[in-house]
Amino acid sequence: MSLLPTIFNATQLELPRFKDLDEGVDHVLGYVKDYSDGLDEAEVYIGKRWKEVRDDVNFQENVLHVFQQGGTYLRILEGDISAGSWELNLGGLVLKFAGKHELYELAFVNDDFFILKKHGDQLSKGHKKYFFMARENLARGKEWTDLLEILFSLYKENSNYLAVVFLVVIVGAIILFFSLF
Repeated sequence: MSLLPTIFNATQLELPRFKDLDEGVDHVLGYVKDYSDGLDEAEVYIGKRWKEVRDDVNFQENVLHVFQQGGTYLRILEGDISAGSWELNLGGLVLKFAGKHELYELAFVNDDFFILKKHGDQLSKGHKKYFFMARENLARGKEWTDLLEILFSLYKENSNYLAVVFLVVIVGAIILFFSLF
């Protein structure tokens, strides 16, 4: 019965304050990772306008990333388009842009969020751990903390569903028990 308190308390969970986006993503992924699609399900992320999200107050640019069918990658900075390419290879997503080839591993993807993790130990080099993108319409006007709350709500909503299913099963079992005796 230890599942019961977990299910019913999930809707009341609040996210703590995070010092940065990486810490927040680490925390939230612990809850929502099971709800992620895979990189092989390209229809989830291809052809969408993904807005880059950072926790740097000095980052005020509007940067969009578009992964197109056939491997074309577009980076749109304040309306200026630069092209590169992408491919699924080496167990992740290889992004070729501006003369660089970078390997990213999937952290999470669904219709609203696309979170990649650059291979290697980025923190020891002073770089961010995650490349965090959200669907442009969702991210517009929101801070990274708001977006983490939205991502976390995926877990809370699914936990509500589990609670209802659990209650239905219990009520069904009780009715069955009393109807047999």
